[in-house]
Amino acid sequence: MPSIGNSILALGFGLHTANAVHLRNRVVQLRNSTGQLSSRPQGIYTQELHNYMNMQYNADFMIGGQKIQGIFDTGSFELLVRSTRCQGCAHPTPPYDHKVSKTYEHNGTTVQHVFGSGPCISMQGYDTVKVGPMEAKEQTFWEITKHQIPVLDQAKFAAIVGIGPDFAPTNHEKSLLMSYGVEEFSVCLERESGAPGWLTWGPVTSLKETQMVTVPVAGQLHWAAHMTNVAFAAKPGTPACGGSGCAAIVDSGTSLIAAPTSALMQLSEQIGPIHEDCSNLHELPMLKFHLDGKEFELPPHAYVMRINGAVMQANSVWDVLFFKPQMKKVNMCVPAFMQIDMNSQMGPVWILGMPFFRYYHTSFDRKTKSMHFATAGPKCEPLPYAPNKTAMLAMGARRVEDFDPTDIDIDAVIPPTLSSMLEPHGKDIVTI
Repeated sequence: MPSIGNSILALGFGLHTANAVHLRNRVVQLRNSTGQLSSRPQGIYTQELHNYMNMQYNADFMIGGQKIQGIFDTGSFELLVRSTRCQGCAHPTPPYDHKVSKTYEHNGTTVQHVFGSGPCISMQGYDTVKVGPMEAKEQTFWEITKHQIPVLDQAKFAAIVGIGPDFAPTNHEKSLLMSYGVEEFSVCLERESGAPGWLTWGPVTSLKETQMVTVPVAGQLHWAAHMTNVAFAAKPGTPACGGSGCAAIVDSGTSLIAAPTSALMQLSEQIGPIHEDCSNLHELPMLKFHLDGKEFELPPHAYVMRINGAVMQANSVWDVLFFKPQMKKVNMCVPAFMQIDMNSQMGPVWILGMPFFRYYHTSFDRKTKSMHFATAGPKCEPLPYAPNKTAMLAMGARRVEDFDPTDIDIDAVIPPTLSSMLEPHGKDIVTI
């Protein structure tokens, strides 16, 4: 069979739970000491994340009375919105228009954010931001006025809603989580192709003692953990994260798993060939991660993607002009990794993106500076964490679909957004 050989593809681009289904959208408002209704919701609010090509998950929120689609990104802190001020931008979804808002307040500070796929110029302002029943007045945000980020020109979202654990030390404005008073939230993505994800605002205390394992947040600015090892199970070879370890950032806004070039080379030696026709995924090993001494593993469904589409083949310009090109269908399996070469005080940086959330129901706890993980069922129902087990193996079953590839649209891939907020810490070192 044709195969990719031993190379890992590195892309340069860059709760719904059984116990909480009946609580979806339930918000209890309590009267405060003055007798007025408190604007801060008590209990749980669960928000559906709409799936586009398994590479983008977005949800609606309101800013200045306008409905905007955004990705809720644990890898960044700020709220950035594609704006009508960006006259050279393509707007595949409605942008924010400050002229329409009755609550907009001008600031005018202009900065450059540098993301994995390119820079953007943004202008600071303030407006009312609502997510479900939660409301933040005079919330700081940034209007994108110019950018060089290709995916934004065709993305199903117009905003990046940062829900990182804290704010950059150089900025004293409150993040959205701070404004809402949210100390804990959870993210999980259903595994079936095209299925939605779920963002639950509020604690999952009832699950922690019985079903979840806790990993402390090792970073200062990001949802990062100390990772001591990465390797394919039952395959000999040097661990891809050896020595003093690596930094693993758990990031809901990155489409794939991102890793250093050297680590991808090591992994490619362990995994062996992946057939282009996807015929040998049932023979591929589990990918194991060690986070703070806890083991997690992902099956081939998480790290192999199938690219579907068509490529035009023309023998001459005349074939194109007269609409007679031959079309070659592409239906090919390749490893699903991104390349990121970045060092931190904890070692090389890895990004555990969307594939991780399809197998681990993840709760982010700002108060205790920790992350809580449960294995996730097919519909994101939390199952007890079991070392060395993915969700299906924890149930004692070998699920066929977990050895199928993830179908994607290559143009929809989102790179790590967190790079815009990484703080310098010496030459070529960033503070996580």
